[in-house]
Amino acid sequence: MASVAQALELAFRQWSAGLVAVLARRVGLGRLDLAEDSVQFAMLQAARTWGFHGIPEQPRAWLLRVAANRLTDLLRRRAPEVDAPLEEQAAPPEEEPTRYAAELPDDALRLLFACCHPALSREMQVTLTLKVACGFSVREVAAALLADEPSVAQRLVRAKRTLRTCRATLEVPPPDALPERLGSVHAALYLLFNEGYEASEGHDLSRAELCAEALRLAEVLLAHPGTATPEGHALAALFCFRTARLPGRVDAAGAFVPQDARETEAVPAMMARGLRHLRASMGTALTALHLEAEIALVHAKTSTPGPEDSARLLRLYDALLALKPSPIVALGRVVALGRVRGPAEALETLGPLRSEAVLKRYPYRFAVEGMLLEQAGERGRAADCFRQAAALARTPPQREYLLARARACG
Repeated sequence: MASVAQALELAFRQWSAGLVAVLARRVGLGRLDLAEDSVQFAMLQAARTWGFHGIPEQPRAWLLRVAANRLTDLLRRRAPEVDAPLEEQAAPPEEEPTRYAAELPDDALRLLFACCHPALSREMQVTLTLKVACGFSVREVAAALLADEPSVAQRLVRAKRTLRTCRATLEVPPPDALPERLGSVHAALYLLFNEGYEASEGHDLSRAELCAEALRLAEVLLAHPGTATPEGHALAALFCFRTARLPGRVDAAGAFVPQDARETEAVPAMMARGLRHLRASMGTALTALHLEAEIALVHAKTSTPGPEDSARLLRLYDALLALKPSPIVALGRVVALGRVRGPAEALETLGPLRSEAVLKRYPYRFAVEGMLLEQAGERGRAADCFRQAAALARTPPQREYLLARARACG
């Protein structure tokens, strides 16, 4: 049963977006709820039957067939609500080959671009993409966007209503229209990778399969003439440098290992892959993704940045904050500032960030303050901050590490 559960979780992460895409091409983006419900029904049926009858030889085809049958049933029940003829919408889904060289060659990517419909705001595009194309739960979407769950749920309802009103179809825009949606797709892949690197729920600190999928999709984009951009290479470089550090983040027991205590070096092949992307990203414009990739490169090269690396990180964060002003970037700059100029100045800079709404639910805001207070010799206050961070922690390894830091501070 454990292997079935693992297979189902992997199937959901790897195939759900593609299955929804295949079904949604029959009912349109305005009826994404029908496609999603059908795929979820297929997953539930698999959970009920695979444990007794075994995992099918072709599990994806099995799921697609069950989901397609469910979609047919749902369409019959809701026929008066659906605008297109039932026979056309309920046609059995098949794996459709790429028809033209200009089309995107991956169902998951097609769904990503389709969810980034111009009728939606950028906020709605990214939220819908994470939920539908990336398979996030509402809770995971909320964690990724540092938002509350009711707001995310309402945003999803509005997005689907908008798509239904404008009769949106699951068709990738023509090549000349791809660039206007590419920014939102990059943003969604960025958040997909982050969920893999720092899981928002579950027992493990990281989910390597999500990091791998985000990198895969980023590189598929780079292989397509309409979506290969310097910024896309910078995004792929960022993913590579951070992926190279994944093996050292936990020990054999799954406990979190802080950066300055890691003995495992960054994966050389992944570092080389990242450097190739970074070189390919060099162009006329310096973007936030270029700076984030550089920051990730510095961290991947050394577990404990020396004075020169720390000064470089501070300069990179200064430039990043100018291009991408956000509380999260400002918090990263505080850490770099502490390494260069000491905890007192870093704590003073941290002061205004305490009132930022998005950081009030962010465990690392309190962890950073605890670290700086500990360095400043205020161990009691540091312990309080680490306990606050632990209360907001999203996974057991994160929580246990923060509680251990609190105990160490007394």
